[in-house]
Amino acid sequence: MIDIDAAARELEVLWSLPGRDCRLQPLGQSGTGLTAIIHTPAQRFFLKWMRDGGPLEAEQDGLIRLAPVVRVPGWRYLGPLAGGQALILEWLELGQSLSRGQWRELGELLRRLHSVPGEQFGYHRDNWIGASRQYNAPSADWATFFVNQRLAPQWRWACQRGLPAAEAGQVEAVMALAMDWLSEVTVAPSLVHGDLWSGNLGTLTDGTVVLFDPAVYYGHGEVDLAMLELFGPVPEECHRGYGIDPHDPAVVQRKTLYNLYHLLNHFVLFGGGYLNAITRSCRTLLSY
Repeated sequence: MIDIDAAARELEVLWSLPGRDCRLQPLGQSGTGLTAIIHTPAQRFFLKWMRDGGPLEAEQDGLIRLAPVVRVPGWRYLGPLAGGQALILEWLELGQSLSRGQWRELGELLRRLHSVPGEQFGYHRDNWIGASRQYNAPSADWATFFVNQRLAPQWRWACQRGLPAAEAGQVEAVMALAMDWLSEVTVAPSLVHGDLWSGNLGTLTDGTVVLFDPAVYYGHGEVDLAMLELFGPVPEECHRGYGIDPHDPAVVQRKTLYNLYHLLNHFVLFGGGYLNAITRSCRTLLSY
């Protein structure tokens, strides 16, 4: 794991700081990496450090892609640090939870984001959704892309992690039907955040809505709206700002389908605690 003092000394050299004027304050640590605040005499930064720099490179790429449209942390450094790889970001002072007015602003912001067009569904590179690789091989067809690049890999990994045969069969049946369901909706490729659960957004102290930790690609904008509700409903002001009826039966069906991807990913990463949610989602989808 990272040597905190060695990392601070390397940053002092990198940024031409006087001796011992850089200090790292760890925030969180896992088996694969660490997050920390970097304190310097002039300002603070946010550090993400990993042995493998692939996810950090993908995150930087996503932040750069989002930055012209939405407020995201600016990046300051990507490269080697203390025997691993580091992504150093702007430190942002966050305010309170989103007000109803800010939820509406978020909806408007997502509408603008989803107006950024792409030539095909997918992205020029793979990236990560949590600790799982997210495949982005381009496709001209949304149904084909979502089933083959989203559901199918997670289904295979979930089976390897012990997804029971009954649930595995249900997911397989959903994938077969999803090709028809998604072929019925007209979708143009648009830029999406890709990992927009409630923990990856906030507000600055001046009220600006800010987004973090993207897993960007060109897809159907509703995937972001769906994931916002993965762990519970959001105020309807968000949907009004976006201009969508969250009670439309087709929207509700797609939300359940799009979130099945994330439930499978959570099963792969965290285990059986998500099995019941997968079962409920499949039963709901297979009842249509």
